[in-house]
Parts: sequence; structure tokens; C-alpha cells
Amino acid sequence: MALPLGALRRFVSREGQPQRRPLERCELCSTLLLPTHRHLFAPERRQVLCVCEPCALLFRAGSQAGQGQYRLIPERYRWLRDLGLTDAEWEALGLPVNLVYLFYSSPAGRMLAFYPGPAGATESLLSLNGWQGLVARYPRLGALLPDVEALLINRVRGAREAYLVPIDACYRLTGLIRANWRGLSGGLEVEQALRTFFEELQARAEIVTAAAGRAAPALGEGEDDTGS
Repeated sequence: MALPLGALRRFVSREGQPQRRPLERCELCSTLLLPTHRHLFAPERRQVLCVCEPCALLFRAGSQAGQGQYRLIPERYRWLRDLGLTDAEWEALGLPVNLVYLFYSSPAGRMLAFYPGPAGATESLLSLNGWQGLVARYPRLGALLPDVEALLINRVRGAREAYLVPIDACYRLTGLIRANWRGLSGGLEVEQALRTFFEELQARAEIVTAAAGRAAPALGEGEDDTGS
């Protein structure tokens, strides 16, 4: 199952270039948005919404609004430098593609995996039987916020990288691949786009240890963006 293209529309223009929308409006109150603004996530539709700061505040951790149909997407980025994923750990997950993001879906009641690609993000139909074993070895993975945070794994061209990122970063990555893919194999443009994406991700991410961490919050609970 592929992620609905409508969920990616804000990240890719019709001409195949990254979308620039200087006059975006809050999708809750219609206020004009600043170029940098917050996002909400609608778990049932897997849709990202742009919102102004006052509307975003309504969905902070512990708020009643935050328990409804939208979740505030956090802004924290973490690089799990010790999570290289051995070949055995990777094979236990059963994922056949070297670029993937995983998150806990409240509507589905389980972990989901998606492969970003030229046609959008394709959902894995595998059972992810090795996930619990991975969490046991790397407890920080158990602290992923449901719906709005993802484990992003990059094993392209020999890389062994893992990050905990906001879900909208995964949508942005998918949009970049769609915008820059050429021909059957992708071409040099998409390779450069991927390289730049991960260089920028590493520059902004906090380096943390996957083997350390805390237990996962109760499903449906939020937490502040500054949490580790």
C-alpha cells in the first residue's frame, strides 16, 4: 500500500521541484504562516497539516486537543550513532529495501514500515517480527512517540545510519526522492539530494545512544519537543 499522494503534495510541485508556498495559511484558522512553522499529523489519514504557533499550542503535550484527531509533530532530531544494525539485526526485520522509516501507528495498532521512492512512500507488508528484539537491545527505540516520530534507517551505498526524526522529515525525504528521481535507477540528482538531506540531518541532530534510553510513554501520550 502506498502513502496517499495527497499527503506528499505540499512537498513536491507539479514541475517536480520542491514546493515553495510563500503564502501558506494555517490549515486550522487560515492565518498567514511564517516560512518556518509547526506541523500537525492526522494519524487516520496519515496527513501532515501546516499550522500557526497559536494553533500548535493547543496540541501541546497533555492538552485535551492533543488527544483528538491531530497530533503535534515534535521538532527534535536524534542521531543514533551506536545503532549500526548488523546484518543479522537487519535480516531479522525482514526489510528488503535499504532506505526505510518505521513508526507506531495508533490506528493500525502496530509498527509500520515505509519505503520512500519515486512513486511515493510504499508500505511494507512484512510483519516486522524482529522489532521487539531490537527494542530490547536498544531501549531508546521504545521511546518513539506514536504516530509523529519515526526511526529512519539509511543503508544506501554501504551507509549504516539510524535516526529518530519527526514524521514530517520522512515525508520531506519522500518528496525529495520524487522530485529528483530520473529514469529507472534514479540518477545523479537523487543521489545528491539524498546526500544533502542526510548531511543536513546530521548537522542538526543531537547524538544520542540507542542502547540507553527510557521506557516508551503510554500510547497516545505526548511529550515536550525537548525530551530526549
